[in-house]
Amino acid sequence: MSLITTIPLAIAVLRVPLVHEPKDTVQHAAASLRRAERFAAFAQAQSLVVAGGALPSVPLTDLADAEYYGQVKIGSPPQTFTVIYDTGSSNLWVPSATCDNCKKKGDFYNSSSSSSYVPNGKPFALQYGTGSCRGFLSSDATSVGGLTIKNFSFGEVTHEAADVFGTAPFDGILGLGPPAAAIDHVPMPMAQMVAQGLLQANVFSFYLASNRSAGSTLVLGGTDDSLHSGAFTYVPVAKAAKLLPYWLVSAKDVSIGGESTKACNWLTGCEMVVDTGTSVIAGPPKAVGKLLSKIGNVTADCSNVHTLPTVTFSIGGTDFPLGPEYYVLRQPTPTGQFECLLGIEGINAGVPIWILGDPFLRKYYTVWDADEQRVGFALAKHP
Repeated sequence: MSLITTIPLAIAVLRVPLVHEPKDTVQHAAASLRRAERFAAFAQAQSLVVAGGALPSVPLTDLADAEYYGQVKIGSPPQTFTVIYDTGSSNLWVPSATCDNCKKKGDFYNSSSSSSYVPNGKPFALQYGTGSCRGFLSSDATSVGGLTIKNFSFGEVTHEAADVFGTAPFDGILGLGPPAAAIDHVPMPMAQMVAQGLLQANVFSFYLASNRSAGSTLVLGGTDDSLHSGAFTYVPVAKAAKLLPYWLVSAKDVSIGGESTKACNWLTGCEMVVDTGTSVIAGPPKAVGKLLSKIGNVTADCSNVHTLPTVTFSIGGTDFPLGPEYYVLRQPTPTGQFECLLGIEGINAGVPIWILGDPFLRKYYTVWDADEQRVGFALAKHP
């Protein structure tokens, strides 16, 4: 029986467990290349914005490099899928039973097996830097964390970029980005949970564990005080988000060891995407180059990590320091050893935006508040 009929009142807060899957050095290098190519496609799209006034397509955040994933259930009886919960995109998609090149060991949605399936058939496509995924829209009962949304629209993918998704440890993506970024403007899952009386607030938060620790959690409807210390610092969504459909916040400065890198424009600052779907911190190549020149090199054997300086992001009038234990990634090698590398990269996105990816979000428990159009940060509690 659906929880819609058994829950008399909307739930205040619900926890969804997430799994962390780190990448080895070879996979990380491949992901860096995909990021560069994906943002090259984004830069080309931005040139069309000036001429046409609107984005012709919505590029995905670096989904193949996203490391935290959980489950979603679709249909009646429910069919289970492993998906990335991604704040950098805004659609749910899973492989269809009719997919012609999806990985053989994945899960596939079969509409003929669901009594709550409602056909749509409208074409669905998401552009990725090295390819795309495409198919058609369908509607069905969709359950997240045990809460079931009636008649939710999602993409049934019939063809995907095999080099991007073919070896991924997940089936699809569940986007939690802004509604403006959703293909065909399909409803957002959080908004539908509120509209259907499943949750009280359109608010969600992520706790990302470090060093392969368990406990990574997506909290629906609010925050969990056991996962952070101190109060949240809230920052309004940047005005630039009206043009760029992301969870954007404005930063005033990026400094190293207390000294400004001059990486942000003195008048407009830096616009930063708060994104669970990217496993590094990324920014304009010139600005990131200033950071890296001051940080220096990290040795592959990790022996000098403790000597590296603290990077501080000044957001909303508050400084958020990030030490090397977060921005240096310890990647497993094919030989079973570990290798250290910097989790900070320069990316040409066509517009000077930054991405606050998982290194930042591992230190700061983060809440996305669609009701108040703001993002909040608090120090995460780690073992």
